[in-house]
Formats: sequence, structure tokens, C-alpha cells
Amino acid sequence: MTAPNFIIVGVARCGTTSLYHYLKQHPQIGFPKVKEPKYFSSSGIVFPHNGPGDHTVDAKIIRDKKQYYDLFADLNDFKAIGEASSDYFYYHKNTVPAIKQELGDVKIILCFRNPIERAYSAYSNLLRDSRETITFDEAISLEEERIAKNYDWMWAYKKGGLYAEGLKLFQDTFSNVKVILLEDLEREPKRILEDVFEFLEVDPYDNIDVSTKFSHSGKPKNKLIAKITDRNNKFFYTIREAVLKLVPRKITEKIAAKLFQKDEININTRKQLQVFFEKDIAQTAQLLNKSLNHWK
Repeated sequence: MTAPNFIIVGVARCGTTSLYHYLKQHPQIGFPKVKEPKYFSSSGIVFPHNGPGDHTVDAKIIRDKKQYYDLFADLNDFKAIGEASSDYFYYHKNTVPAIKQELGDVKIILCFRNPIERAYSAYSNLLRDSRETITFDEAISLEEERIAKNYDWMWAYKKGGLYAEGLKLFQDTFSNVKVILLEDLEREPKRILEDVFEFLEVDPYDNIDVSTKFSHSGKPKNKLIAKITDRNNKFFYTIREAVLKLVPRKITEKIAAKLFQKDEININTRKQLQVFFEKDIAQTAQLLNKSLNHWK
């Protein structure tokens, strides 16, 4: 039975989608067609989630063990076999022991970014899909209430950017853990990919197209775009899913880049978030043995 020997475990909105699409281009690296099966997090989640549009996320989660392994049935010929589920990190208390028990000491890849920017990107992602309807400041103030109401984890804008605890648990449990900073991936994609190829023990490969930035988000520029991208509108959501299956992702990303816009984070909100994340950033830097002063 074919199984993954490496996993991109998150963090969402930190470049996991871009990394996934870059790695897929390597002839020795294989991924299943389902990008985020979320199998190892599903057992620790209470379904259904109750946030707007959360049902569309729940519907795609693989909860059956046989169905999970079937995803990898045609990947025998690849040297590195992976999957990418960006919520594994958030649910690390459940996913770390589950992954270790089921798959053994697999290689783990983590993607981090400035947690303030990550929080706003998560907000913009839900704003894009018309799931979020209030301001960033208002959304932050409602975070704990939403978590208590069992919203999907993507609504945890602040909590989703706390890295230290999960990082330590992954490092303590698995012998091969690689952390990639989004800033480095965007600035030097070829160098970062060379490092990842070495980490995955595959041959060097230069023919990777890194020109596309994946998973654009933001506020729709007009009401028509908002209606088309609304996850709560069953008709348009069905059409959207069909288009995403038929049209190459590079094309849809180029279109998306022109459809959405992002406002600046309020300076006072940014200062409040800097205080909130300060301790965790320091702890994360210590665990990585790397300066993260550019996040402060």
C-alpha cells in the first residue's frame, strides 16, 4: 500500500499552495490529485463547522482510511510522495501523534510567515469568498467567540499564527523537519527549492516555473465578482468548482490577481498584533536558531 513519505503540514496562508505547485513539477515528486485531504486532522474535529461557508470545506475532507490511501495508489513510481494539508499544524496536538503512528518518521515541511500578515491573509481569503463580512478589527475581536461556536480554524486569525508550540512538537516527534519562510520562498524560490529537493532526497531539477503566485485573496472589486466567488451561493460555487477543475491553475491565478484588492492594516491594529505575537515570535526564533527580527 503506497503512502506519503513527506507532508506539508502548514501553515495556511504561508505559501503552502505555491510550494505544492512548484514541487509537483519535479519528475520524482508525486502528489495526489486532492491537494488537502486533511485526513489526520479529521478525527479530532467536531463536525459540522458552523461558520459561513464552512460546509464547503467540510465536504472535501477525507475521513475514511481506505479512501485516504487510495489517493496514493498511482504514485508508486515517485521517489518522494507527499500530501499537503494546511490545517495539520493548527491541530498539531492531534495530528502529530496520528501521523507518527500511521506513517512513521516521515519528513515534515512547514511554511511560516510574519504572523500579522498571515492573519490578514486568512481574513482576506474569507473575504474573497464572501464568508467574512466585517472589518479585520471586528473579526479579531470576535475570534474567541467564533472558535467557541465551532467555526472552521481558518477564522482563528490570531491563534492560527502562533507557531512555537506546534513547531516544538513536530521537532520533538519527527527527525526530519524543514521550515520555509514565505519571505525567502518569494525572494529566492530557486534556492529554496534546491534545499527542499535535497531534503526530500531527489535529484536537482532546474526546470521549475516559479513565475506564478498562488492562492490570491482580497476584497472583490465589484458586486459581480463578489457574487461569482461567493461560497454561500450554491449555483455560483458549483460553477466555480467546475471551472477550477477544467482551467489550468496558472490561468485562474492570473485572472484572480486582477479581481481582488487588499486594504492596508490599521496601524493601531498592527501594533496590537505585534504585542500579541511578540513572545511567540521570540520562542519560534529560538527553536529555529534564526533571527526573525524582520517580523517585529
